[in-house]
Amino acid sequence: MHLHADDIAIWIARLDEADDGALAARWRALLDACERAREPRYRLAVDRRRHLLARALARTALSRHTGIAPQRLRFVRGRHGKPELAGDNPGDYRFNLSHAAGTVALAVARGRALGIDTESLRARALSLGAVERNFAADEIAELRALPAAARARRTIEHWTLKEAYAKARGTGLSLPLDRFGVRLEDARLRLWMAPGFDDAPERWRLWQFIDGEDQLLALCAQHRPGAAPARIQAIACSPLRYETPIDLRLLRASGEDPSLVVDPRPVEDPRPASEESRENDDRPLLASY
Repeated sequence: MHLHADDIAIWIARLDEADDGALAARWRALLDACERAREPRYRLAVDRRRHLLARALARTALSRHTGIAPQRLRFVRGRHGKPELAGDNPGDYRFNLSHAAGTVALAVARGRALGIDTESLRARALSLGAVERNFAADEIAELRALPAAARARRTIEHWTLKEAYAKARGTGLSLPLDRFGVRLEDARLRLWMAPGFDDAPERWRLWQFIDGEDQLLALCAQHRPGAAPARIQAIACSPLRYETPIDLRLLRASGEDPSLVVDPRPVEDPRPASEESRENDDRPLLASY
């Protein structure tokens, strides 16, 4: 699945898919020795399943874009621990993973930094104490002014956007979280930064989506001056089994015209994976499963 320079793909997988033991074994076979060794270190079974699904999703989705078999993909970690593709990467593919509750989300683009964060709106909201430690003063004031029910949702909306930006920067939460923020309006997001902050809001674009009834996704991507608006594709999948295009509901976006930034297009050759289709296909493994 070729990505053009203005494309961003969001892949979404569900944790309940990892309950299939035979499928989980096939996923495990895609991983390298370090990834397999990490799985049993998680104490809880749900965390072991989440690790396996996330690694299988990253390998199969990136294989779809790069044409490299998933077993052959190699990864390294940047200075702040953000995973990157290692070795030959002629398409300059970048990616970022996030998981929350039963969902794993992966964002993929070419030649631009990006970050994604996802959270269930049914999750317990951050306490006001945690908000005061991690949010800017005007964000705190906004949240304090809201009724409790609205505050819980708005806290998650703010947090996912801040984390998506921090992940796009490649520094994670080592950034001073009270020195930048996002203003949420009806259909628009406005990234702001305090004086002296080592970045500029115009370098980035932000989107906020909802998947289904309660799964919030925040996406941040580096903006190219003069470039066309990003075209965002969303794909629901279970690695090695199926993939299908879906429409995420856009809640808000930054940029000049938030209503025009999402342009869902059909995924090339979406079909369930089968032994027959892989055996009779002379393209690279999983290039079109």
